[in-house]
Formats: sequence, structure tokens, C-alpha cells
Amino acid sequence: MPSENLLTIDDLDAIAFRSADETDPAPIVAELVAAVEQGRVADDEAAAHAYLLAAEITEQAGDLPAALGWAEKAATAPGEDGLSRACYAELLVKSGREGEGREVFDALRPELLQDPHAAAYVGEALESCGLATLADEWLSETARTLIEDGAFDEDAPGSDDADDFGPVDVLYAVLAERHRIREESLEVPHDELDGLFHEMDSAADAPDLDGQVLLFWPEAELAQVLARWPERADIYGKAWDEHRAGVERTLAGWSATGATHLGLLPASADALLAYASANDLNPSNPETHADYADDLADNVPATEWPPQRNAECWCASGAKYKKCCLPRSRG
Repeated sequence: MPSENLLTIDDLDAIAFRSADETDPAPIVAELVAAVEQGRVADDEAAAHAYLLAAEITEQAGDLPAALGWAEKAATAPGEDGLSRACYAELLVKSGREGEGREVFDALRPELLQDPHAAAYVGEALESCGLATLADEWLSETARTLIEDGAFDEDAPGSDDADDFGPVDVLYAVLAERHRIREESLEVPHDELDGLFHEMDSAADAPDLDGQVLLFWPEAELAQVLARWPERADIYGKAWDEHRAGVERTLAGWSATGATHLGLLPASADALLAYASANDLNPSNPETHADYADDLADNVPATEWPPQRNAECWCASGAKYKKCCLPRSRG
């Protein structure tokens, strides 16, 4: 936790994660809300995130009116984002206020053309409140607009900034979410856009592409590495949350520049020592760590990144990716 004892998004996620083991999650919700109301959160983003977590926990407990109230606070907080507004729109529709929910969804729709994350949170929210057909319609129109506007042009705009994305990244995300909804919810025949998704997906998974992989240290392994070689904190991060946030942002940055077929290689402190011993290398030397990473890449299958939003997070926290490391790519 920061020295000022203010709660970060990571801290709030850890509090919310405890609700899974509680028969009555109300105290967890109260703890999250009190953190905001007492000014104990790090920033506006953390405040909005706390309200969003309260809404999700309360909905899971079956109290839809209370969940809607917390979602409204998340959606109107200064640090709100598209995910908060999508959750609010979803709960409005579920509460029988479809007209109001559709207005919030309509305001979110332009983000589908700009942010690859928007395809998933808008698509999932529409699907969850019974509007899967509308999600298919919006995603289809978005995909066609991106194609018509030149998403595949060689001179299509891009950015070296990890927070910005090129049109191909957005198109791929839109097609992927559209394909998922059409298969899982609508069960409709494939069309030409489904075919385009398969082509792009196959290209990303093609074995002759130079996929990029990134070394990461699971929580227990990182603790061992930093205990043995504290100077490596400058590279790996001073703590687990810093390390996994850096890994997520690095991969998101690679993706934003058009890189595909990305993966993660979990490292082991004992394996590093064994590698150094077998090759008569100094395990404290940074070059040895780099050589060990290369050896892993050559001999160990990588874990594909990113996981599906509702799949378990790659960091092995047990939480869903969308609630764990995915938000770290935006930090």
C-alpha cells in the first residue's frame, strides 16, 4: 500500500476478492464505499472503481436496486470510464428502465470505433441484459465502418503510445467480440465478417510469425528473486503488484503497435539458479537473467496473452482477467 495509506485499484480489488468467501458480502461493500466517502482512495479512478466493485458484488448477492445505485455512482464519479457506464446501462435495462439504459449505451457507442476494450465491455453489457441482437448490429456496423475508413491501409494512423491503438487493433477486437456473441448467444450462421475474424485470428496464431513473449515472475518467485538480488527491483518492480502491472502494460504496448501472437513465460528462481549452474554463469549477472529468458523462450511453451475477459487472469490471482490485470494496461 502507498506510504500515504491511500487505497489503490489493486488494494480495492484485493478487498473485493474477499467477498467470494463471504456468505453476506454487505460488509465488503460497506468497506469499499467507506473508503471513497472517507477520502481514503488514491485518486478519482480508484473511487469510481470502488463503486463499480460494490455494484458487481451487490448484484451477485441478488440486490439489483442497490447494485443500480452503486453503478450510478461509479458512472457519474469524476474518474469514471466506459466500463462503469456500460455496467450502469446494463443494470438500468435489467431494472426495467430500458429507455434510460439505451440512452447510456448510445452515448458509449462511439467508443467502439476508438478503443479495443470498448468492444468487450459494451458487447458483454448488451448481451447480459438481453440485447445481444443489438450488440451484433452495433459491432457489425462498427466493423464495416472501420474497413471502409481504411483500417487495413498501410498508412493507417497508429501510435507508439501504449494508451493509443491503431484501427486494425480496434477492428480485431470488434470482430472477436462480435463472433463470440453470434456463436454463444445468437447461434447464427457465419457470415463474411466472421470469416474475416477467422482470417485475422489465424494470421495472429500462424507459426511462422515472430511472436513476442515476455518473462514474468509469479508472486512467490518474484519474492525469492528480489530477496536474492534486490537490485533487480529496478527491472522487475519493487513488489508483485508493480511487477504484474508492468508486464500487462508492456504487452498492451506491444499490442498497440500491431504486434500479434503475444505470450508470457513464467520464470522460476530455482530454475534460474539451475540454468546458471549448468552453464557456469553468475546468477546475479543481468546477462544471465536475459540468457535464462531466451532459454525459456526456446524450450517452454508460452502462455497466450491476453486471456478472455471472463477467463482467469494470467497472473494466477484466481480473479477474472477483466477485474484483475486488464485494468492495469490502462494505468
